[in-house]
Amino acid sequence: MKNREGKWLKNFIIVMAVLLAATGTLTAVVDPFFHYHAPLSGLYYTLSDQRFQNDGITKHFSYDAVITGTSMTENFKASEFDELFGTQSIKVPYPGATYREISDNLDTALSTHDVKLVLRCLDYTQLVRSADDMRTDMGEYPDYLYDSNPFNDVQYLFNRDAMFEYTIPTLLRFLKGDAGGVTSFDDYGWTGDDAYGREKVLPHLTSYRGMAEQESLTDRERQLVTENITENVLNQALANPDTEFDVFFPPYSIAWWATLAEEGTLKKQIEAEELAENLMLQASNIRIYSFNLEEDILCDLDSYKDDGHYSPEISAKILQMIHDGTDEITKENVASYAKAQETYFMNFDYAAFAQEQSRETEGEEAEN
Repeated sequence: MKNREGKWLKNFIIVMAVLLAATGTLTAVVDPFFHYHAPLSGLYYTLSDQRFQNDGITKHFSYDAVITGTSMTENFKASEFDELFGTQSIKVPYPGATYREISDNLDTALSTHDVKLVLRCLDYTQLVRSADDMRTDMGEYPDYLYDSNPFNDVQYLFNRDAMFEYTIPTLLRFLKGDAGGVTSFDDYGWTGDDAYGREKVLPHLTSYRGMAEQESLTDRERQLVTENITENVLNQALANPDTEFDVFFPPYSIAWWATLAEEGTLKKQIEAEELAENLMLQASNIRIYSFNLEEDILCDLDSYKDDGHYSPEISAKILQMIHDGTDEITKENVASYAKAQETYFMNFDYAAFAQEQSRETEGEEAEN
């Protein structure tokens, strides 16, 4: 009896070991996160999880340009970018990311490819932060995909989600005879089908209670901005003089600026931006763009889905403006631009604008 039990246990262990080996081998061969190699011809790969797939895309795809940043870059179309700039680009957004996370990924791109152009978004919300900050509140990072330690690859090779949500569906598409390929970088991370409209943004404005006394950057905050920009933007550009870095501050809606005005942090934000711009202007291969005086963008609430995220149409407009050199910040205009921003946002009648937008919304609803 004992011999029979022992033999059964031995056979069970062997079967499980074979199944595990087969599972790990399938994931390694298909490699849906591109940890080991580029996409295999004949297989169709779905791109849908930025923090799990971006590192592999950056290491193993063919490209000479990178579009990167937070969710503010998700609705850029790589095809439009490539047509404007004559590039072959990848788009690797990191929603909610700090400057450090985006910088780390760009380091990978610059060390593995001959990158001639980088388009990078610099979110205001991540500007006054420590240079080493990471968004730990967004869940664990898949460090096992980012490093070169082969021993922790078991977390990928025997990952249930990787197997059942990526590897097996990829193989099933192949068995059905579907054509090979990869999700386009126009569609990767795309959120353009979300609902946009004035009603999404108005609550941020109708709750406005007036301009507070405005604070200036503290010495500690100036140090944070300086270290954040120097370590995660400036030094990277200085170390890669043959790469052009086109960076831009995204045009959050007027409702976002109303919140800052009410909180007393509006002036501080403008000072932080000016400090960052002066630091970046030390590198001749960084070109800076800021669109906060484009009233037709900021005040077009129908083009936002909240107080910050803008529509695909605005994304396309940003690409065109960068290509045309519109709203570029230079050594000659950095101070005057900061002053113009302060004048505009400090004197904007947020309450009157909110009432006007509310009346228009009510009128449209009555017509319908």
